[in-house]
Amino acid sequence: LLNVVRQRDANVADPNRSAVNAVQFHPSSEAEDNPLLMTAGMDKMLKFFKVDGEENHKIHGIHFPQMPIMCASFLGDTGSVVLSGRRPFFYVYDAISGNIQKIPSIIGRSERSLERFSISPDGKIIAFVGNDGYIILLDGKSRQWIGDLKMNGSVRAISFTPDGEYIMGSGSDGDVYRWHIRSRRCIERFHNQDGTITSSMASSSNFLAVGAESGVVNLYNDKHHHHHHSTRHPLASTSTDKTPLKSIMNLQTSADMLKFSDDGQILAMSTRRETNGLKLLHVPSGTVFSNWPTSKTPLKYVWSMDFSPGSKYFAIGNDHGKCLLYQLKHYWDE
Repeated sequence: LLNVVRQRDANVADPNRSAVNAVQFHPSSEAEDNPLLMTAGMDKMLKFFKVDGEENHKIHGIHFPQMPIMCASFLGDTGSVVLSGRRPFFYVYDAISGNIQKIPSIIGRSERSLERFSISPDGKIIAFVGNDGYIILLDGKSRQWIGDLKMNGSVRAISFTPDGEYIMGSGSDGDVYRWHIRSRRCIERFHNQDGTITSSMASSSNFLAVGAESGVVNLYNDKHHHHHHSTRHPLASTSTDKTPLKSIMNLQTSADMLKFSDDGQILAMSTRRETNGLKLLHVPSGTVFSNWPTSKTPLKYVWSMDFSPGSKYFAIGNDHGKCLLYQLKHYWDE
């Protein structure tokens, strides 16, 4: 069972005027009790809040007239935020200096939309979902193109491992690919057992979670990988089979978002296609918490979510422009 206490909405000082497409706590863990939170959405606004559960003061808001924001993420702990939407350009906002950098395009790529990306934990690499099975890698500092990764089918989900050594990709062919970032070699490829199109992925230091359009979320053991970058794999051109430790069938529609808590103990799983489409898994026991959320929890449609560093808070952005805030007190087996 999970002991959850609702706090005042994180963006109560200035709610979004559209769905909250992105919510993220700043990754530096100096302020576990009042972390910095960022929200962004189709109302073209990026906002920062100091979360304490009571006042949740708004620190700053900035308007991007040309960009309904679909994806936003802190660039490691640099204090900058990368923002993108259904546009061929993207922005980097430096929250410290207030400077906005517009990157008009990625040289050599013809993508008309850069609406989905993932950033390595250290902020050194920005990985955009490209067309035709490409993952486009940019240097986090220079924002210049540094390489592409290619898989079969179209890319639907990318995730860096927490140590930043590997990037995982998956998509329409249902296979999961693992690349070693430094060598850019694909060192593993396996078929996600659910077999339908992959819609989301998340990595913790011990596990890999893969969500599919069917709603099934598979949890795989991912411990052994942190040791063998030296072994040469024949290019993983054929797909192997891998058995999940656990298949979670609690979502009825596409598993659109997966997120591990800071300590890897909880996996949050959500869909954007039904109201209150959120489940939390207690990872060590492999059981879904039954007491929260309930049908009375006012989640509406979940569009984004994040755990704070130290996992004290869990924030949920919804379609009504609210960023709900919950304090995770503790949890125990039933």
